[in-house]
Amino acid sequence: MRALIILLLLASSVQAATVTVGPGGSIQAAIFAAHPGDWIIVREGKYYEHLQVNKPVTLAGQGMPVLDATASGSAITLNADGITVEGFKIINAGSWPTEKTSEAGIKVLSHDNRIIDNDVSNNFNGILLQGAENNSIFDNQVSRNLGFGIRLEGSGNNTIYNNSLDENKQNAFDDDLNHWDKNHYSDFDVPGEGCIDRGEGLCERGYVLSGERSMDEHPRCRTPQE
Repeated sequence: MRALIILLLLASSVQAATVTVGPGGSIQAAIFAAHPGDWIIVREGKYYEHLQVNKPVTLAGQGMPVLDATASGSAITLNADGITVEGFKIINAGSWPTEKTSEAGIKVLSHDNRIIDNDVSNNFNGILLQGAENNSIFDNQVSRNLGFGIRLEGSGNNTIYNNSLDENKQNAFDDDLNHWDKNHYSDFDVPGEGCIDRGEGLCERGYVLSGERSMDEHPRCRTPQE
């Protein structure tokens, strides 16, 4: 019993490391060097990278750093479970002039990840999930993407909450069963589009996602500043 207590105390004393990347540094190199559970803090600046994240780490932007994929692939691909991506502005993901539907600002191929408070705009797809489950997508701005804002393919039991999907060619697509709630859709936010404010800035009717398997029961109306 005493040996078990000592092992538990030793385990609790091990803390995740924090690595900081600044302009001119490599986020991908920091990911390669990181251990599961580590934090990678990325300072404000512009980074031209295509990140492959293959271990459970936290990528946290400081001052909304810009990740520019230079029209040559996805900006961030999540290949491991338990990753957090927070606080980035992600642009130019995709392949031009050829349009590849499998590329996105954030591409998720794994489970139990958290995508929070990012600006994923001016890409081909904004956020794309393929065969991915139990992910949380909260409080992101997803705008002016040439394909889809948020697209889920063969992905179930994900939560998509309080995101703003504005002026994408198609705001959202979902061919499985997922939980969408309190998102703003620029094609369904005024009475002429079917959104009548029931109070608290929410529409009376739900928003049926393309793919017709899921519904956002409480889509947000357009606010005066929008």
